[in-house]
Amino acid sequence: MSRYLEEDDYKKMLRGAKKLLKEKQTQLTSLEQTYAALTEKPSFTSASNQIVYGEDYLDASPTAPTRPVVKVPAGSTAAMLAEEAKDALAARASTATNPLLNDPYYIRDPKTGLSPAQVEANKAVAEAAAATGMQVTPGVTGPQATADRVSTTPVKTSVTDTEFPKAGTILRYRPGRAGFRIPVIADGKGGEYDGSEEKDPAFSPDGDGSGGFEFIEYEYSKDFKKRRAKSFNKKTGQFSYGEWEDAPMSKEDYDAEQAKKIAEERALNEKRDAFALIEATMRSYGFTESELKELIDYIQTGLLNPALGANQMVLQLRQLASYKARFAGNEERRARGLNALDESDYLRQENAYSETFRQNGLGRFVTRGQFANLIGNDISNTELSKRVNLGVNRLQNADPAILAQLRKYYNINDSDVIAYILNPKEVLPELEAKTTQAEIGATAAQYGLNADLARAKELQQYGVNLDEARMGYSKIAERLPRATTLADIYKQAGIDYTQTTAEQEEFKGLASAKRARERLKELEIGSFTGQSGLGKTSLNRPSGGRI
Repeated sequence: MSRYLEEDDYKKMLRGAKKLLKEKQTQLTSLEQTYAALTEKPSFTSASNQIVYGEDYLDASPTAPTRPVVKVPAGSTAAMLAEEAKDALAARASTATNPLLNDPYYIRDPKTGLSPAQVEANKAVAEAAAATGMQVTPGVTGPQATADRVSTTPVKTSVTDTEFPKAGTILRYRPGRAGFRIPVIADGKGGEYDGSEEKDPAFSPDGDGSGGFEFIEYEYSKDFKKRRAKSFNKKTGQFSYGEWEDAPMSKEDYDAEQAKKIAEERALNEKRDAFALIEATMRSYGFTESELKELIDYIQTGLLNPALGANQMVLQLRQLASYKARFAGNEERRARGLNALDESDYLRQENAYSETFRQNGLGRFVTRGQFANLIGNDISNTELSKRVNLGVNRLQNADPAILAQLRKYYNINDSDVIAYILNPKEVLPELEAKTTQAEIGATAAQYGLNADLARAKELQQYGVNLDEARMGYSKIAERLPRATTLADIYKQAGIDYTQTTAEQEEFKGLASAKRARERLKELEIGSFTGQSGLGKTSLNRPSGGRI
């Protein structure tokens, strides 16, 4: 029974084996070259145990080219090879005739000044130095090659990027106990390590593999989640089964799992984006730092809760203490049976309030608490504008007598009359009526007339405003003194003209009040012409003022 991943694993193992073989061949070639270089080309300084490459073996003249020097650790394989090469060279030097004189391999090129042996030796030492991380420094010729020419300073070497097998890839198996094998696994960095020992499905009890059990295929469970190795014994014709183990996924299952992971990651990103938007929105709502911390902590917790979506989070956020404190006006509205405003409407209402207050120089009232009080009591910005106009223009910035009269009428102790005007418990129509009454009473008092609350309230209810009160009381103050004097003189005529009568004539337009004043005027005129029929006493009274 063929499976997708088994074939893939086989290919990986084959690639790993080929790579290992190539590495071994490279190592063998390198060793052969190193041995050749050490035994035929270099010379030595025995005191410092150095290998000197590029030396002229035949001519140690001062014109010989410089050569690099590398130090060989004592006791290493290279050191032993060097000793053998040194002995070989010493033996050659003791012969009467040096065969190297006629070997082209050791004859210098006139242009470069180097023999082929020197060129190859220099190349070999450069490669060896690069492999060991040592710095290659030029040496000098002949006996001047001493230990002080060796540099032990490590240098960075350029390493070509190598694509290593992925971590966890099984490179090969090595033998374990009888019937078992040990997987050699890649670490992803070019190294490898041994895995746990496992049964070898290809194990043959008779040892030759021809008549014992041989692995055939894997047998899978119905759900394909478990598998076991199936082997056949050619000699006995029997099948053998290994233990059940977790089965690697099929390509279809693997693709499905990857698709699921991608979908989950996409959903998480979408959720993260949604929560980031919520957090940014919360920051724009004007929360304090402590309130914002509670909200952000809650958002971060919600991000890890797969059962909590963005919409559900918003609903739960609105139940937090910090959220309720920020939108306290909505809590008051709910308590009063009003619908709560959504966040955007709430903020727009706050902005409108803020602009009204600032335009009238009342920045001290631009607070979340003041806004919540107004919103909770369903005070529109139009009504707020009227209240502010009432408090600022008709009381605070008007005649101080009006404000004094208002305090006297209604026993107002608030030091800030604006705060009194803004109090939602005081409904706007009543505030306007009280202010008008104070204006009427203050005007009457300015003209020396009676300014009691009942009189002011009556005239206010009749529709008298401040301008009318000023005009009317100026006329009343001019003619009332003479009219009351005449009314006292002509009591027998039954004509009574008081402040109330004058207010009825002036503000209410009562004809009876006007006739009473005109009758008194006629009586006064008649008293001077002798046509009134009254006693002479009237003529002896002083007259003054208009009527």
